[in-house]
Amino acid sequence: MTRVRSVLLGILITLAASSPVMAQSAGSDQAGMPRVNLISTNPIGIIFEWFNAEVEHAVSPTLSLAVAASRFEFDETITVVDGIARYYPTARAIRGFSFGGSVGYAGVTNDCSLCENNDDDTAFTVGVRGDYVWILGRDQRFAVAGGIGAKRLFYSKDNTFGPEGLPIGRLSVGYAW
Repeated sequence: MTRVRSVLLGILITLAASSPVMAQSAGSDQAGMPRVNLISTNPIGIIFEWFNAEVEHAVSPTLSLAVAASRFEFDETITVVDGIARYYPTARAIRGFSFGGSVGYAGVTNDCSLCENNDDDTAFTVGVRGDYVWILGRDQRFAVAGGIGAKRLFYSKDNTFGPEGLPIGRLSVGYAW
């Protein structure tokens, strides 16, 4: 049970520190240039050796697809990879408010060779999220994003549900093109 709590805490911290990539609208920005791609990270997490990155691409004015990956260490090494679909109701994909869902993988590797419980574990994840992206600057290339959401984990070992819900958060900076 302690290991599960450690894994969940690690995933929570990673996801809270994770930064999805922000991209601007599939339309034109203020400079008349389309911004359909965004790459981002959480610079504060890097200080604590919590690494994450996200790449987002607008596939239409209202829909974007993203891939986010995170990795951090406590007693275990935790790796999280998510596929994210976001709906932008204002039809300015990668800019403004979005509501979306995610599916992904969370893997835990116990790096302690002397520990009693040295089991590795994986979980399939499903989540929902709300995000807001600002594309800033004269050239409309600098992005700042924030968001909140929740995930449920399905463990591979016993095929059971995870906790009631795992909250996630996002604060990141990035580059749009």
